[in-house]
Amino acid sequence: MISPDTKLRHRHEDVLPQVSSPRTTQSMSSTDDLSVSTQTQIPQLPYHHQQQHHNGTRIPSAATSAYPESRGHQWVQQYTGILTLAGMCTSLLSTVFGLFHVDVFLRVYQLPWHSYSMGTMIFAAINTANDVLGAWLLDKAATKRSRSDLIGISGVIFSLFFLAPFFRWKDPSPNGYYDEAHFVISICMYDTMYSFTTILLGSLVTDNHTLTDKERVSVLASGKVLSLVTTFAVSKIGLVIFDQDDMKKFRLFLVCLSAIVTVIFLLAQTMAHYHIFIRWESMRIIFLDVKHEKPPIHKSSEKLIPRQVVLDFWKHDNFWAWIWMELLLEAQNSFYSAFLKTFVDQLLHDEGVSRETCDWLLSSSRPLGLILAILCYIPIRQIGYTKVYNILIAVSFTTSLLMLMTATHQSTTLIAVFLVICPAITAAVVSTGFHLVMSDMVLEMKRIHAMEGRFDEPSLAALFIGVNALFCKPAESILPIVSAHMLENYSLATEDDENVQIVLFQLLVIPPLVFSIVEFMSWRRYTLTPSMTTQMRDNLRLLELNHITPTTGMDSVLPIHTKMSDEDTILS
Repeated sequence: MISPDTKLRHRHEDVLPQVSSPRTTQSMSSTDDLSVSTQTQIPQLPYHHQQQHHNGTRIPSAATSAYPESRGHQWVQQYTGILTLAGMCTSLLSTVFGLFHVDVFLRVYQLPWHSYSMGTMIFAAINTANDVLGAWLLDKAATKRSRSDLIGISGVIFSLFFLAPFFRWKDPSPNGYYDEAHFVISICMYDTMYSFTTILLGSLVTDNHTLTDKERVSVLASGKVLSLVTTFAVSKIGLVIFDQDDMKKFRLFLVCLSAIVTVIFLLAQTMAHYHIFIRWESMRIIFLDVKHEKPPIHKSSEKLIPRQVVLDFWKHDNFWAWIWMELLLEAQNSFYSAFLKTFVDQLLHDEGVSRETCDWLLSSSRPLGLILAILCYIPIRQIGYTKVYNILIAVSFTTSLLMLMTATHQSTTLIAVFLVICPAITAAVVSTGFHLVMSDMVLEMKRIHAMEGRFDEPSLAALFIGVNALFCKPAESILPIVSAHMLENYSLATEDDENVQIVLFQLLVIPPLVFSIVEFMSWRRYTLTPSMTTQMRDNLRLLELNHITPTTGMDSVLPIHTKMSDEDTILS
């Protein structure tokens, strides 16, 4: 067995690789807005675990830090596992909620359409404010501690609030006030914690620029692979158990799901602080502290200044090009998710399609979206997400136009194909591209800060998602409110109502047709192509390296650890 001293020496040698010679960077053209003008001696641009000289001082690489490759790879695996588990839990709860909550309120509780419309408007206002506030608090907390410390408590509260819409407070009063209040309060409770949790997990990805593009895609894709099986299973079980005349079994299923998800969230939180080893021969579970081992995904920074944050977003042109497309895509995607069961029941089941076929369509919708999301990473790696969004917009426009021209509310085959393909494609591209877009815009914002000399500026990773929600949350309520007004004089409890079917068919095909035109006009102004972001990332590294000095900059860089960890002692 290798002695501890030998291991220690090898580790120290791994941490201090051969130093390459510095080079002089010439002044770049002032016409290139991504260039950095400098006449000083700077190190050759680092990429993977190299150390360079700067003003005579050996410093870790700004790109990935002087972290041993095996340790860095191990932490990436640990980091991926944390986000995969937490993301799977969020996906499970949101899938069940999206599939059943509209049906529960409108068919089980028989909430009037006008109450649904009014509650949706109130919900949009409250939760838009909640999302921005939650994002602000996350970025504020991130100036002092790691965001990963909040995964457990956020997930536990989210699991509890998930149950609120499905447990009626009491029998409805004659004026329906209890059901209206229950609808608004329970939906707000659920969505507040859903948004907080997704913003938390999203900011952990978008704000971590120590991850390579390959590692970031791996983190995002791994969660979708695991969610693929689990969401199909819970959807199928829920559809089999669900009975609008007797909710007892369904509610028991929801409680069990919530309990399981709570345990997994707590496990993810534990993994953020400990390596977990199981010694089967002695039946022991060993928890090893990893705080001193993980790469620096967090550092202290200045406080958030509201006025400066507003100005930063106001000047961010790519954010505005993104937001006008994203809010319409989210409105469309959210509407499909919430009303999918209504579309299937009214347009397919009431026209003679078997209940079993309808249940299979409903339970496979989410997994199909996840499969397409995983496949989307192939063209994204080859041509970039910018062009993939253009393809999505073109497909949405073409299929909606064909449906409007060739189909009617009785065309069950065409409607079934449309319900399977279009929502899945939209959800796949939205879920795949969102965090990649956010990551690139956070990178661009950091580069802008660095160009202005604001190196200690706090990260706005969570606020990017929060400000995104500021616009998208109200937009998600547009189509449900329009639907409520169009269907106000009809009842979903009445089977085979042709008027209801005609209105639902129009709501199915007209919005994506109109939205896609506006989406294309906005998205064509977005400029963050793959080559542009690569150049920005290199540019930011140079700016950060030039900012580090032997007396002021070294404390902010990851220290070199030469002490043998507890894990090495046990595993050796």
